[in-house]
Amino acid sequence: MAACCAGDARLHGVALCDLDDEGSLTELDAALDLGLREVWIPARAPGGRSPGHPDHDAFWARLADAGVPFVLHVGSGPLPIGDQWVDDGAPPAERPSGAEIIGAKDFAVVHHPCERFLDVLILDGVLERFPTLRGGAIEMGAGWVPGMLNRLDHAVTIWQRSEPRLATFRRLPSEQAAAQLRFTPYPFEDVARLCAVADPSLFMFSSDYPHAEGGRDPLGRFERSLAESSEDVKAAFLAGNAAEWLGLD
Repeated sequence: MAACCAGDARLHGVALCDLDDEGSLTELDAALDLGLREVWIPARAPGGRSPGHPDHDAFWARLADAGVPFVLHVGSGPLPIGDQWVDDGAPPAERPSGAEIIGAKDFAVVHHPCERFLDVLILDGVLERFPTLRGGAIEMGAGWVPGMLNRLDHAVTIWQRSEPRLATFRRLPSEQAAAQLRFTPYPFEDVARLCAVADPSLFMFSSDYPHAEGGRDPLGRFERSLAESSEDVKAAFLAGNAAEWLGLD
């Protein structure tokens, strides 16, 4: 990947790395030494522990110090919803099959593993401990993000008495996310509405063209959705938020 991207400064190579054990730091250092600019990690409990466990702090610290974002992506968690949820009595011939082909039920829940990972990461204080750490959830839409952040804000407010660690937060989860996390809406989502109900800095342009969820005209659809938004919001969504997240400005 590093060799593929070496000839063009516009290309950012993405490393694949887990953080399950002490060997993860070795792999991360190798990726950083190669000049890879993002690190795609699994959305699971690494090493059978919370991603906010102190054993993982060295990994998060290394990413924060390097200014390299972690990425959660389709494939960071299970892609299919599971056979038991698909068994609805329909003939098997009507069920989708093939590489990277998902059905409506898969699509509806594909973000769940990554949402859970980010929920726990935030509630365990990782973004508070490492305020320069950046992360993103890519190619899973963003319609779920405002609800997630509202729930996290409520969780901190309600449970801070019984979970004293939450009372030490200097920023609400929604504020932590706006400063450090980014999400990519699907082209068919109403980006203007998302920017109205949540911090506009959370969202940035992407497309998975030519996959079905990427749309045939993603740029045009996003621009039409943002037609009534301010020029600052448009510019941030189409370029500025990503540039800041990637450390390009």
